[in-house]
Amino acid sequence: MPSSALLKFENNLLVDVDRLIDSHGQLNHEGMGRRGLGHLTRSGVLMLCAAWELYLEELLIESARTIANRANSPDDLPKQVQKEIAKAVRNSKHELKPLELAGEGWREVYLNHALAKVQSLNTPKSTPVDNNYFHLIGIPDLSHNWSIGAAEIHSFVGARGDIAHRGRDAQYVVIGGLVQYRDHISRTVIDTDNALADFLRDNTTGRSPWRRRPV
Repeated sequence: MPSSALLKFENNLLVDVDRLIDSHGQLNHEGMGRRGLGHLTRSGVLMLCAAWELYLEELLIESARTIANRANSPDDLPKQVQKEIAKAVRNSKHELKPLELAGEGWREVYLNHALAKVQSLNTPKSTPVDNNYFHLIGIPDLSHNWSIGAAEIHSFVGARGDIAHRGRDAQYVVIGGLVQYRDHISRTVIDTDNALADFLRDNTTGRSPWRRRPV
């Protein structure tokens, strides 16, 4: 099985996007020209981007839990994760924060920090995604594993931002564009899932936490 995050993305988060695409097909009569169905394609872009963002958040937390559960001590964590935890403790305003690291407390400190940081990922483009996954998981340049390419993801997230800020005045999204966005994000989710499976295999116990998905 793939990650729990991927299963949720495909079996839950994509459902409404696919329903909007199906509804567009049912309402669009034959012939050329727009049919006043832009509200469906705009909604599809918004929901697809929300699904992509939530997938990234849940995969990061799932990966952090895998790392924490497989490590016997903080020394077993990826080096960048060790640095991130140390930085979080140093920067804490709570003067007793270092005491939380005693015994097994480092796991809770790590996971709580990851949960807090992941909520700041509200622009799921390559740079913030790469930064979060590098500092919290240890994997460098995650977006380099995206076969679609970071530029295509940027274009999609930019379209979401245009719709969110301009509504009906945003650039019109044709149904073919929404379907392409859907295919690109679905492929990028699989690329991301596979990259994390390989990284966690190579940097924890030597076994994959979930199965890679063929592409």
